[in-house]
Amino acid sequence: MKLTQLDSAERPAGQDVFARALLEGDQSDVRIIRLSPGHALPPHRHAASDLMLYVVAGTGELDVADGVRPFSSGALAFYRGDEELKVRNTGTTELTLLAFLAPKFAAGG
Repeated sequence: MKLTQLDSAERPAGQDVFARALLEGDQSDVRIIRLSPGHALPPHRHAASDLMLYVVAGTGELDVADGVRPFSSGALAFYRGDEELKVRNTGTTELTLLAFLAPKFAAGG
């Protein structure tokens, strides 16, 4: 059993885009992402990994094939590994996301 707290992964001062592994298992992992207001993740895909992206706090938007969708606290999105993720913070406070990936995402960090 592993246990962690979201507070253990605070965004360092001056780092507007922060992402790192929060929990790792043999078959899956959870990453925490924190975006400053007005900032976005670089668009990317997750190869063989399915992604479930949950908004813990804040307000943002997803740029998807059929347009832009609001994405705020309590929302959950699902992406297949071949779908491109484009997410940005449109609010005035930090956007905190949890990214659940299975199988485990191969990127470092």
